[in-house]
Amino acid sequence: MFGHPSEGPLPSPSNSSTNAARTHQHRLNAAQEQRTYRDSCQRLISHIGSVSALCQDLKHANQEKFPIFYPSINSKPSISRSQTLNVLENQHLNMMNSMRRSSTTTETLVVKQQQQQQLEQQSKELNILNLDLKVGHSSTDISTLESKSIAKLLSEKLEQSIKHLTRLHARVADTSSKVLVTGDLNSGKSTFVNALLKREILPADQQPCTSVFCEVLDAMLNDGLEQVHAIPIVESYNRLDPNTYHIIEMRHLYKVITEDYEHYKMLKIYANDARTTQESLLHNGVVDIALIDSPGLNTDSVKTTAVFARQEEIDVVVFVVSAENHFTLSGKEFLWNAANEKTHIFIVVNRFDSIRDKDRCKRLILEQIRQLSAATYADADDLVHFVSAGNVDLEPGSRKLDAPDFARLEQRLRAFVLENRTKSKLLPAKNYLANLLMDINILSETNSKKSSDAYAQATMELEKDLPAYEHLLRVRDKVLKQVEKAAEVTVSSIQTKTQQKLNEAVEHIGDAMNSIEYPGIFLIWQYAQDIADSMVQKLLTDVRQEEMNGRQETAICLEQMHRMGTEHLGGYPLTANVEKMCSKNRDRRVTIQVEATDFFDLVLDDKLSGVALSGGAAAMVGGRMLGFKDAVSSMWSVSNIMSGPNVRKWVIPVIGVASVGFLVYVVSDMRNAVERKLVKKFKNEVRETKYIEAQSVRIARESRKVLRIEGWEIQTRIEKAIEQKEQKRHDTEAVALSSKETAEYFANMYQKSNALLEKVEMVQTDPQHLLKEA
Repeated sequence: MFGHPSEGPLPSPSNSSTNAARTHQHRLNAAQEQRTYRDSCQRLISHIGSVSALCQDLKHANQEKFPIFYPSINSKPSISRSQTLNVLENQHLNMMNSMRRSSTTTETLVVKQQQQQQLEQQSKELNILNLDLKVGHSSTDISTLESKSIAKLLSEKLEQSIKHLTRLHARVADTSSKVLVTGDLNSGKSTFVNALLKREILPADQQPCTSVFCEVLDAMLNDGLEQVHAIPIVESYNRLDPNTYHIIEMRHLYKVITEDYEHYKMLKIYANDARTTQESLLHNGVVDIALIDSPGLNTDSVKTTAVFARQEEIDVVVFVVSAENHFTLSGKEFLWNAANEKTHIFIVVNRFDSIRDKDRCKRLILEQIRQLSAATYADADDLVHFVSAGNVDLEPGSRKLDAPDFARLEQRLRAFVLENRTKSKLLPAKNYLANLLMDINILSETNSKKSSDAYAQATMELEKDLPAYEHLLRVRDKVLKQVEKAAEVTVSSIQTKTQQKLNEAVEHIGDAMNSIEYPGIFLIWQYAQDIADSMVQKLLTDVRQEEMNGRQETAICLEQMHRMGTEHLGGYPLTANVEKMCSKNRDRRVTIQVEATDFFDLVLDDKLSGVALSGGAAAMVGGRMLGFKDAVSSMWSVSNIMSGPNVRKWVIPVIGVASVGFLVYVVSDMRNAVERKLVKKFKNEVRETKYIEAQSVRIARESRKVLRIEGWEIQTRIEKAIEQKEQKRHDTEAVALSSKETAEYFANMYQKSNALLEKVEMVQTDPQHLLKEA
């Protein structure tokens, strides 16, 4: 065998040169791989910072200014998006590894088709930022939530991604590698770790016994001392500070793990491995390795959640599944969650020797793996191993060879963890960044398109609404002028007509006494009082008639104004009530007082003369043929003519007769005198008090009040319509501005994330491909 020249023939010079060339090439390849690893590592660290800043910006925008719209897509926990980056990688690789699987060529073609379908769906599904709300194992429809709730959930998702990026940064920058051994309850995880270490370090039993995370490290990291550090607070742990942990003896490890685990969050087990660096996984001479044994996934919800969270800090996941139970629901959910970044999962199907129909078991488990992780299924020859870890000899110093299946598992795991670190350590980080950036691309593109559509819609609404708004402004000025003009014309007409009608009524006020019967000289005072009351009542009746006429004319104008309003504002109830016009019972009477002088009407005229006293007397007796002044004038003229002494003797009798005649005249003319005097007095009172002007103005004012109510209603409704229109336009303008800013922001975010995605995808994480290129 190689390494023992005494047991075989000496190598020929040609073989020696060939081996030297191979060794030299191997060293060159190793050096190239290390350079590639360092370069890719630095690039990823830089990109992690850029993606984290992008997420911070997106989270701030979502919370403060641009709430993110969540697209209605059929996102679900699956492996489709998580495998896309690996599919891109495999486009540059040959299918030699896939051909080495224990599957047929047909199955390989099916995998290719499935990967192609995944590529086609990558722009339609969210993965890391998927809001898959679950109640138990049932998903809740995200579209039923309010936008604020969705934005809050997205902010929480982004915050989780930012924290994960921080851990990812530390993980990529860390030169060591962490291997998480996890799986369902009682699947043989601790037994498998012991088999890898070739030592019975972790307690193993038929019953579940691991209840706390156990991290196994090389004792060289603890100055060569084998110790167990029981850590109460993981964040404060410092190997050089004994106050941050308790030292547990190895022989008490079983008790601590099974009984006293509640006091500790983690156990760090520093163990020696006497094997060579070519054989040992812990003491490999290349990189520091930590093997982490976790509690079973379905132990309880708290521990399951802890395992889910812990995988984010892990470089390599080794999933141990029982060949008897296959993948449980908890195991599937863990693999779905881990697939956010880890395209390749190292799967150990344990206790395979207890299965009778091994071919059927392999077929069923591989089918489950195909559904859970297409990339793992494609590399099943390297990543999926059917073994029985309990059969490995753990006796110290034993040289018993392991079963071929387990030896092959160790070789593949060592190659995956140590030799292909760019694939095992960097590819998960690259895959997570790519998936996260593709999610941001989807959100950015969706929101940019939605905001652009909203901006176009708002702009179109503003343009479409502008003519109606301008028309409403023109209508306001036009209708208000028409309403005001109609009201003024009506009020002026009512005032003019009222004044005209009342003037005519006063002019013919004497007609009011036609219905009054003269009661005689002895009741002349009552007759005069009745005449005064009759004229007052007559004028008051005329005033009320004009009030009615004013109502009718106001009602016509009111209806006209209402039609003007409804023509432009639509139907609305008539608010003004014309019946309330002149409804207050106020004293609108013209009052005159009957006086004694109203019964006498004596008018003297020097221009008139009578012929003689007899003529005057005859006139008085004959029914007032001549007036009193004519009689007196006549007598005076006669006395002037007849100035003789004889004539003077009969003057006195004549004067007496004349006086008697005058008295008879006054008494007989008292009815006519009182009628004339009261009519004249009433007219004077109307004129002096300006009663007609006051009533016409009052009726016109009442009409204006009623019309003003309708005018105010029209003005108020027009102003309200304009205000509503302006508010609507203001809101639409705000939507347009906000939509424009949002569209620009998300378009810029899309460009940034897309450019960053191209840079991430250019990071080389396949060493075999690089070696072929070299």
